[in-house]
Amino acid sequence: MRVGIDVSPITRGRTGVGQYTYSLLKCLLALSGPDSAISNPQCAIEFEGLSTGWRGLDLADLPLRRHVHLPVPTRVMYGCWNALRWPQVERLLGPLAVYHATNYFLPPVRKARRVVTFYDLAFLRVPELCSPAIVGPFSRQIRRFATEADAIITCSRATRDDIVDLLDTPEAKIHVAYGGVAAEFRPSPSDSSDAGENESALAREYGIQPPFLLFVSTLEPRKNVEGLLHAFALVQQEIPHQLVLIGREGWQEQPTAVLAERLGLAGRVKILGYLRRHEDLARFYAAAEAFVFPSLYEGFGLPVLESLACGCPVITSDRAALPEVAGDAALFVDPDDVGSIAAAIRRLAGDAQLRAHLRGQGPIQAAKFTWEGCARATLDVYRSLA
Repeated sequence: MRVGIDVSPITRGRTGVGQYTYSLLKCLLALSGPDSAISNPQCAIEFEGLSTGWRGLDLADLPLRRHVHLPVPTRVMYGCWNALRWPQVERLLGPLAVYHATNYFLPPVRKARRVVTFYDLAFLRVPELCSPAIVGPFSRQIRRFATEADAIITCSRATRDDIVDLLDTPEAKIHVAYGGVAAEFRPSPSDSSDAGENESALAREYGIQPPFLLFVSTLEPRKNVEGLLHAFALVQQEIPHQLVLIGREGWQEQPTAVLAERLGLAGRVKILGYLRRHEDLARFYAAAEAFVFPSLYEGFGLPVLESLACGCPVITSDRAALPEVAGDAALFVDPDDVGSIAAAIRRLAGDAQLRAHLRGQGPIQAAKFTWEGCARATLDVYRSLA
């Protein structure tokens, strides 16, 4: 069976959608390649990659049968597909049994069955928290894509329910394939010398020393960075911690650094942007005293899962998909209540026994989510259509 898949999100410096697509495809290739076909010939699938845009891709360790790249802006390509219904995917990749659109947009095909992944419906559920550049185009087209797709994949029951509720989509058409966590996200070694070396490396390379609280994601309104900073301002005199923010600036009215300075936090908040090396992220999770993620809406919440896998105590929101991901292994807060966030930070910072409990529970909860499980669920969808 030949499957086409949109690999455009797998760029260098990838964030949520790119990381999900990369990890899924890597596991799909491992599960459906020649070695798997030896024991079960029906497992053999050939993957053809299709991509658009100018950003550099990171496909070096993804052995696709073929990859076709269209060096035109992605939005221009979307416009052609919308207005002209051309070029059809098979014109670019040849005959396909299934085409998987991994980032919401469903291109035209000749005969292939189409699968589309919707990660969340934030632009419909909480449009005021999303960039206007996304809300307009996505809101206008998403219902048509949901109708035209032969199957929809999403990464949580919460988002599945949103798709049913907001797009009037039959639940039977929607398949939940939870994301997983990469192997490098694991608890730090119990050996104190290894832990000390990790902390020394963060101090040497990033100027960060414990104790610190950690946030990882794009710095934008939906992630509630403003609420986190206001909560940290309430407790800064009571705890010795720094607050470390990892992620690029997204759309918002004022830069995060400006808000931090206005709140008197300039010396306590460290904004690192993208890390120089992706593998350093696990070091931060391992060294942080707590991961604080009071997001206002998440379709999954991959940073929460990564922090749990590393045994980092987690404070997160009590809404959307986050309770589904964190289970009983986190402290939950009302993200609209700054006092609730501050109280959780205060409680966790002052309770070593609670931190130890959450460190133990995190990896147990994270182990329920694997990329192999995600890939197997996705393969089941392909086969059901083909």
